[in-house]
Amino acid sequence: MKFVSDAEQQETTKHDVVHINQRYLETASLLVAMSLWHSHSLKGTLASPETEMQQIRREVMLGWPADALNQATNRVLYLSGMLDNRHDADPEQTGKAEATEPVTSKKHSKAS
Repeated sequence: MKFVSDAEQQETTKHDVVHINQRYLETASLLVAMSLWHSHSLKGTLASPETEMQQIRREVMLGWPADALNQATNRVLYLSGMLDNRHDADPEQTGKAEATEPVTSKKHSKAS
């Protein structure tokens, strides 16, 4: 009976991993679509912004490789201040990043 329990446990774990991966892809594609919507050619062309974002999301889910989606998700999270990857970065890249202007949500004007 233990063998059956182990097999069931492994099948449940595989199912959970598939479900988690599916949820990640759905969430990541929505996040990227919301970011892309601001400059996408569909903006303002469909019945509502929600419809436009869902169309962009479908394009992202069906057309983007998983690696590209992951990189885009990380970039959106980083640029929006939800992800601080300084400690994960390559030391060489960190030095380059410190030499550039930090990414902030504040707008800079020439008058200031």
